[in-house]
Amino acid sequence: MRSDIGSGRVVSIVKRAMRYLTADEIKTAHRDEAHEILGECVGKSIRDRFAIEVFNRYHDRFFSDRSRTRILDLGIASGAFLVEIAKDGYRDFTACDIDNYAKPEAQVLLREFRVLDFSWEKLPWPDASFDIVTAWCVLPHLENPFFAAREVGRVLRPGGLFIFTTPFLTSKPSMDYFVEHGDFKSYRVTNNHIVLFPRGVVQKTIISFFELVGTEYHARLWKIFRGPRGFLRRILYRIAGLFPGGEGTLQKRWAYNIVYILRRPQT
Repeated sequence: MRSDIGSGRVVSIVKRAMRYLTADEIKTAHRDEAHEILGECVGKSIRDRFAIEVFNRYHDRFFSDRSRTRILDLGIASGAFLVEIAKDGYRDFTACDIDNYAKPEAQVLLREFRVLDFSWEKLPWPDASFDIVTAWCVLPHLENPFFAAREVGRVLRPGGLFIFTTPFLTSKPSMDYFVEHGDFKSYRVTNNHIVLFPRGVVQKTIISFFELVGTEYHARLWKIFRGPRGFLRRILYRIAGLFPGGEGTLQKRWAYNIVYILRRPQT
């Protein structure tokens, strides 16, 4: 699971999980535990290179020189995302988190790192400081994600991109779990998500400050295709591939995360 930090969150790694903690708890009584877990976590979308592929595709659509693109990673955690995209030619990295959990190989890449609780604290950079801001599964863990999103809009330059992810609540696996358990899997009491992001909420509170330029859906097909039912799904997926947009429709149906790609208006 993505190693996000902000104003309190629970993070699981392999079979271990932290209960929901406030920012003060993470920084004080549970600081060692947070460092042990969050410093090792690598998000599924990063492990699968899905996040890297999406980032590269939209970067190259709106920008040219990767080495000159100014990137802010909101909630850097272990820094795995920046380590991966550095291999693709990006060089200008800034990051922030509620504490410094980044591994040494990520820290050496950073032009600047700031410790802050971006649920409530203003981002400490001037207006229009960055070309792209990323928040890989960060906003659902924040106590005040809408303040953070408005701050992102401020530090982005006109035409800059804000790329963030949330759980995809209306996918078939998500809805099946909700019908059976009366809760969303990512929002169980033992999990780390605290703010729901159905499409209407995103539209009213975040997209309204930007222009929506794309959405991408992360379905871990290798997991979907496991077992007897997975074998049938694989056949269905191959059949769908014979039709325009068929594979994309099924990936959306099975996705566990949605990626929003937003652009700050030019004026």
